[in-house]
Amino acid sequence: MSSLRPPRPSTPFWTALVKYYRSCLDREVELGIQVPADPNARVILQGLQEHLITHKATTTIISDPAHTQPILAYLNRRGRGIGGTFFYGYPLARDGDRLVPVCCTEVTLEPGTAPQTVVLTRGVSELLFNRRFLRQAAGLTDAEIAELTRLWLSSRGPEPAELLGQYLAGVDLQYDAVLFGSEGLGSARGPARELQLMEQLRKDRLPDTIRIFTGEQGLPVARESDDYLSILPADADQVRVLRRWRAPFLTVAGPAGSGKSATAANLIACAAAAGQRVLFVTPDGRLPDEFLEAFPGVLYIGSQEAWLGSLRRALEVLQSLKAEGEAAPPEASALAAESRALAEELDRLHAEHARAVALAELGEAMEPVSALVEASLNDHPRRAWMEQLAGRITAANAGQFRPEQLVALRQLHMRALAWEEEGGLAGRLSQMRRISQIKSALRQAGIPEFCHPEGDLKEQVEGLGLLAQAYPLLLSRARRILGAGGAADHRQETAALAAATARKKAEVDRRRLRAAWLRKAAEIRPNLDKIIASVTGEIESQEKGGPRLSILTRQRFADLLAAFPVVVSPTLAVAGTVPNEPEMFDLFVLDDAERVPIPPFLPVLYRAKRAVLLGDEDGVMPPSSLGPDEDSRLLGQVEEHNLAAFAYTEVSPLHRGLAVAGPQAQRLRGSYYAPEDVQFINVDDGQTLFPAPAAVSQAQSPLEARAALLQVTRLLSAGLQDVALCSPFSGQVHLLRQLLSRLADAEQDPDRSGALRRIPVYAADEPLGRHQAVVVSLVLGAGATPESLRWLGDRSRAVLRALACASQRAVLVGRRETLAQIPALAGLVNGERTEEDVQAAGLQPGALGLLPSERPQHEACLTAPEAVAEALQGDERELYNRLAALARQRQALLAPRLPLTWTLGPERLAALPAHLREQAVSAYPLITVLDVSSFRPLAVVELDAGEPGPAAQVCAQAGLPYHAVRPGDWEGLRELLR
Repeated sequence: MSSLRPPRPSTPFWTALVKYYRSCLDREVELGIQVPADPNARVILQGLQEHLITHKATTTIISDPAHTQPILAYLNRRGRGIGGTFFYGYPLARDGDRLVPVCCTEVTLEPGTAPQTVVLTRGVSELLFNRRFLRQAAGLTDAEIAELTRLWLSSRGPEPAELLGQYLAGVDLQYDAVLFGSEGLGSARGPARELQLMEQLRKDRLPDTIRIFTGEQGLPVARESDDYLSILPADADQVRVLRRWRAPFLTVAGPAGSGKSATAANLIACAAAAGQRVLFVTPDGRLPDEFLEAFPGVLYIGSQEAWLGSLRRALEVLQSLKAEGEAAPPEASALAAESRALAEELDRLHAEHARAVALAELGEAMEPVSALVEASLNDHPRRAWMEQLAGRITAANAGQFRPEQLVALRQLHMRALAWEEEGGLAGRLSQMRRISQIKSALRQAGIPEFCHPEGDLKEQVEGLGLLAQAYPLLLSRARRILGAGGAADHRQETAALAAATARKKAEVDRRRLRAAWLRKAAEIRPNLDKIIASVTGEIESQEKGGPRLSILTRQRFADLLAAFPVVVSPTLAVAGTVPNEPEMFDLFVLDDAERVPIPPFLPVLYRAKRAVLLGDEDGVMPPSSLGPDEDSRLLGQVEEHNLAAFAYTEVSPLHRGLAVAGPQAQRLRGSYYAPEDVQFINVDDGQTLFPAPAAVSQAQSPLEARAALLQVTRLLSAGLQDVALCSPFSGQVHLLRQLLSRLADAEQDPDRSGALRRIPVYAADEPLGRHQAVVVSLVLGAGATPESLRWLGDRSRAVLRALACASQRAVLVGRRETLAQIPALAGLVNGERTEEDVQAAGLQPGALGLLPSERPQHEACLTAPEAVAEALQGDERELYNRLAALARQRQALLAPRLPLTWTLGPERLAALPAHLREQAVSAYPLITVLDVSSFRPLAVVELDAGEPGPAAQVCAQAGLPYHAVRPGDWEGLRELLR
């Protein structure tokens, strides 16, 4: 055996990752190139006979004076003559105030041999499609952009105007060309430049946050702290996050409305009170007023106006400190002790409220389950005995009944049926031991004593079977009694007490934060003059309009950070303001982390010792201009390392952080969710139109759009002002916006017209915030194609997420028959139960007294896997094993010794004659075959004992397939599961 080891990668992992992301950013700039906004920095060539892009030519001569004169004038303005590299784009589209080329390529300009002519040479330059415009403005999917590109470059494809007409319906295209210079486009700026600098860093300089994020270092266990600040009242979930504020790497996930921004402010308060430096990046670019009133040491960066305003405010704070004179730092120990005492009281109240809520939710969830169980036992021959047993359940012993006991009872009964067959003198001695084992097993399972059967082994086995059939009733009755303990008034009382305590703690913690600022002021007082001079000089420089290439030197920023340790930015582009120093900040907090890509995140993460990421893992991820094909190509250029976990188009910092943190990730519950009863508006006569035949994303349904707008007007009339429209199809979004604008123009009431104009219309990949009402138009009606159905099915999560943003009303507009073909959305349509569902009701979790969320216990109760080895022996075990092998291929479950009353269900049991119902009560067939998804009984299988068993006649009368298999004759088993 060779002792040679494979060579270690010569390129460090960190360098490979940075190189990959820098390539992604550079390529995004190329694929989303923009025409300069200044009309003097570009030339529009109208009515040009275009060859470079449409005919893929390498050179073209421009001789028409209407084109050459603007080009020569443009070159003279640039002052560089005709030399240099330029960009040439065709055709053009308008996106708001911007002018966008659909295709673009690099060209060089040379003077022609004839006077007043210009030669444009493309050479071997790549033809670039503006993916950013096609993806975000035109609404095409990555697959549609890839097909458009393929057809355009194909020699057999249609002409460009015809091709764009197939993909860009509703986009105002002008078939003119644009020419502009390339100065500055080739140099890396912003995040790309920072990544270039970071690529040169040695691996041993990387902070722990970077090592954890990339997976090179494990995540250490973070201990919870009893001393935390909550300057804004916090609920129980938020408190669990705040207790981990010292964690080296923390991820917090939660839907909109769950309090992530308030949690971020509290986390920053914890760090600021401890004298730490914090960098906070949030889209709205602000901290709550409660924080600023208690802790003025905050700097705002981002735009030049925000920076100048923040500097002026900082100067006012510093001058007021200088005017106040020296003062003794406040003593914070008393406030800290009071805060910790309130935290302990808040924990107690949160736990009490959680118990009350859990009991109340259990009672509400058990209402339909109890009704189903009660109805299923109406015709059971032992109903009176079951009612007598259930009558002994009280509030004192209701807590002893648990769902897992039903599983244990089923398995014990299976074993006991096998024990009953033991015979002879040894068998009688064994039976006495078995009685003791039954008693012990029941006590070990926690089943109350009054439920234990009495008598000899035969009587106990019979009692176990009846107890298993009665246990759904006992379980549902007990859980309803428990649920009654969580009365509404008790929940409201505990919630009110917890809220009052949280507000009181917030007041104390704001005083603690203020005391921390006063201590910080005492620390910087010896250097006040130096800091004031730095801030004054910077303000003067900004007011004079000086270049903003390097706003502060490293030392000047460090001086300013000593006085203002909390820095807030609306964007990750902090280069030029915050020096690129490792671990400059003690804590980096990123809000809405699911909306940002990783490349600009890494340089900011490099500046922090600890990191907290907050966001919605089901939210809209940032759209990429690359597309999966281009991303894969760039990923393949990085040698020696597998960077698939960081695929640019598939992951955000939040999703990567959740994977790294694993069980240590924290989750917040949403304060609102989609109503259970989504209003569905059926538009049967709606016709699906494809204005762009090749682009499924451009599908429209005019009649459905009118129905959606009708619902919007009704919601406005009902007093709801915060209404949003949404559609997964970009074509329908354009149509809804057009119709909404026309409706607002036609409206004579100015208030109502203004309300219509304020209604936002969202596409599937746009972030949708909280609204009172959300109306979703699904588009697909008559004329929908299989491709469009699959397309909508792939985006079903976006539809569900949009509905989840409705706090009061959620309205779904579509065609019932079409939506029934999309499994992920069919459940939103109010449909009727199928006959199979009715037949399978006796085997659903609710019929056994279990909640739908307790499906694992339900399956374990049916299959009783742990008891099979002891309960089935010889030919019985052989039959089970052979059926199990077939069941894996046919998607079926095997339920050994299942009570026949459960298999039949209430409908079939009620249809039986009285004497057959009596036989069904004591029948436990060897194997019952069930459908794996619906639990519908497919067949009952037993060994052939020479004459039919009690289950045979019952199954024949009930219409349930029954099969008796001879021992050793296993060939016929295949026919049972067909």
